[in-house]
Amino acid sequence: MSMKDFNRPIIEEENINFNNIFYFIKYISKRYSRASIFLLLLFFAYKYVQTPSYSSSISFYTNYQKSNQIPSSLGFITSLSGVSDNQLGFSVADYINSQAFAEDILENEYNIEGNKIKLSDHFSNKYDRLFSINPIAMILKLNRHFKLAENLSEDDKKFLFAKEALFRNISHSENKKTSLHTITISVSAFPLLSEQIVESAFKSIIAYSNEVTNIKGKEKRKFIESRLLTVSKDLEGAENQMQAFLKKNKDLNSPVLKLKGDRIERNIDLYSQLYLSLSDQLEIAKIDEKDFTSSIFLLDSATLSSYKNGRSLLESIIIILVIVFTVSTSWEVYNNREKLFL
Repeated sequence: MSMKDFNRPIIEEENINFNNIFYFIKYISKRYSRASIFLLLLFFAYKYVQTPSYSSSISFYTNYQKSNQIPSSLGFITSLSGVSDNQLGFSVADYINSQAFAEDILENEYNIEGNKIKLSDHFSNKYDRLFSINPIAMILKLNRHFKLAENLSEDDKKFLFAKEALFRNISHSENKKTSLHTITISVSAFPLLSEQIVESAFKSIIAYSNEVTNIKGKEKRKFIESRLLTVSKDLEGAENQMQAFLKKNKDLNSPVLKLKGDRIERNIDLYSQLYLSLSDQLEIAKIDEKDFTSSIFLLDSATLSSYKNGRSLLESIIIILVIVFTVSTSWEVYNNREKLFL
């Protein structure tokens, strides 16, 4: 049945004929059924040769609090920047997108089919391959190849390729209300590798949070020690001043002498309170400097997904049929608009 034999206008004299619309859809379905079957077979062949992809996820909270008696390992932020004790001193999302995170993850060795291999070597094993079955992917590879700086060495190119692959296959989500973070890693061919990488990512975040805590604790300790030394000298000076004042003035019945003595005594009290307070803060800073606990609390450990990545077979079939129907209908309507719209 050709379009020449289809003389059923959809719109006639500004009235829509729904019965003819049904016949038109039926005509499109029969006429392009072969194209649909061909595309479906092509899709099945592609899915058959395509390397399967697997993903693993891990979730954790970043608002874990210790008791009030012992400050959080990341509690230095409270005194230095006003952030509450139940917040990290850095953004998890920013760290995951950083060069430091990429280097930490990619330089680790992972068990791949019984062999210990660096992730950077595994991800970059096809860094110079430009051909791809997917034409769009091949165009993107060629575009990337010609955009690379000329001064990059082969090792630089490999690491860059591996880093881009890591960032492309990692996702991070955060619930702002509960501070629940979820990290998901997807890899091809090796299901257990994704689980290893996501565990390594969590350990890297823990290590970085401890490093931030320790460095800030060290900075705070040095500052307090310096301030404590100054206050100690001021306290000693005030005490010496009081001692000299008392030696010089045996009779303090004079209002002027009594007022002067009270001022010196207030300075001694003030410096004493400052000294005690700074001493307490110094002990806290020393604890933070050596503290390897974390405000991060694991909820769900690294878990391999029970399903492969990508759309399901049913979803893919529906999408292909919808695309074929949309394109074919648009084509027929445009080419035969004079017959369909009277």
